Amino acid sequence: MWFALAIAAAVCFGIRGIFYHWSSQQGMNRNLMLSGVFAAGLFVCLALNATLSQPWNDRVLYGLLMGLFSFAANAAMYKGFATGKASSVALLIALPAVPVVLLAYLLWGETLTAGQWAAFLIIVTGVALVRFTGDFSWQQREGMKWGLAAMLFFAFSDVTNKQAAVAGAAPFPMLALMFACGTALFGGWWLREKFLRQRAFSGGTETAPQERAEADGALIRAPWSEWKTFLWGVLAGLFNAAGMIFLFWAFESGITGLVSAIISLNVVILLLYARFVVKEPFKPQETAGLAISLAGVLVLHLVS
Repeated sequence: MWFALAIAAAVCFGIRGIFYHWSSQQGMNRNLMLSGVFAAGLFVCLALNATLSQPWNDRVLYGLLMGLFSFAANAAMYKGFATGKASSVALLIALPAVPVVLLAYLLWGETLTAGQWAAFLIIVTGVALVRFTGDFSWQQREGMKWGLAAMLFFAFSDVTNKQAAVAGAAPFPMLALMFACGTALFGGWWLREKFLRQRAFSGGTETAPQERAEADGALIRAPWSEWKTFLWGVLAGLFNAAGMIFLFWAFESGITGLVSAIISLNVVILLLYARFVVKEPFKPQETAGLAISLAGVLVLHLVS
């Protein structure tokens, strides 16, 4: 059952990635959009918990840690894309399953069988090929630093999610806290930027070009309205919320490293979108990576 739940989570996160990819080309503030993403998850989890009446206890506080790790991962990811090569950063943030396997062994003594190790390595290799564009350079140290930080924070979020499942935390109150934390942090970041812009304009000066380039909420095209941006984030957040719920259930009964590896396959969904909707041609290593990743999933299904 955990295998199907992990696949469902990967599909949901892949659709979320399509929203993010499209949004990155529009004139919208990313922090406000991400605040909408987390706000949608908060509403969904509170609504479901109102129906199911799951308990609020100290175990659901893991959600606050997950919210902090998710916020830090997204912030590091955007910083990495701003300061380094996109391919280098993308490769790193696609591989949180690698540190997750190590952390799962250290924390809970989880080990993999020979067949599971083979499937794990096949999936990770395939995902790495999909994200590797051939211009990977260790000289982009600043971007690499932020990409590594993003990978680790995504891994910490997965491990915290697993720990919450091990501790018996009720999923909807725990995830509600995670989404509330993310909403507050991204919303607060957006409000701070808005305040600084308003103060700059009221003082008769415009934000310096360098500050605009460094701002994570910088606009790419003609800006969307704040309300439209937030609602777009809410729409993307429905898929993110579904993915997080499926992921929690997968972690309850699945092996942490394998679940995390399957989740990384969400990049395949984004790749298929780019090929068949955006009409971008497949590069040879992307085609090979796609085939290897799917082969890894098949091997994992056979040995599990």
